[in-house]
Amino acid sequence: MKKARKVLCDVLPLICSVAGCVYICLGGMPILIVPSDASFHFNLITVNALFGGFLYTNYSLLLGLLDNSIIEKVKHTQIISKRNSHILKGIIYATVSVVAGLYLVLTPTDGSLPQQVIHCFMENTEIVFMAFLIFYFLLSLKEMNVLINAIHNTNGAKTNEEIKQLKEKLGKKRDFK
Repeated sequence: MKKARKVLCDVLPLICSVAGCVYICLGGMPILIVPSDASFHFNLITVNALFGGFLYTNYSLLLGLLDNSIIEKVKHTQIISKRNSHILKGIIYATVSVVAGLYLVLTPTDGSLPQQVIHCFMENTEIVFMAFLIFYFLLSLKEMNVLINAIHNTNGAKTNEEIKQLKEKLGKKRDFK
């Protein structure tokens, strides 16, 4: 059941894009009117690329943290894998949205019925995948906050008195050598 829900969440943007395209092709009124101007799609491509770039930077920060000895505190929890999953999904959604935007910029808007259906699908894909990109971007930020809080959690940390006692014990052991 849990795996089926995960698969559903992974393909939900595609399902929304197809459903929106079918709805519009059957005569429904679009929820969002997307301008056919190429500059609009270039602007969306830029925004998607920025979010994707921030996610990729976030991913590289995670890889850098994995070498840190302090990460051992959270290594066997779901914090890192959830964060990694959210980042990678966001990057994939950004890529799909950029590809859809490029298609819309580079292909003519008028044509045969199949071309119009594909154009409608790509418009829906560009917007829906961008919405999911922003959602997963926010989730990755939340997971980063959880990770940082888990790493800097003071539970189990030694007090100054305990550190002083350890130093004294170590000093005494050195005197015997």
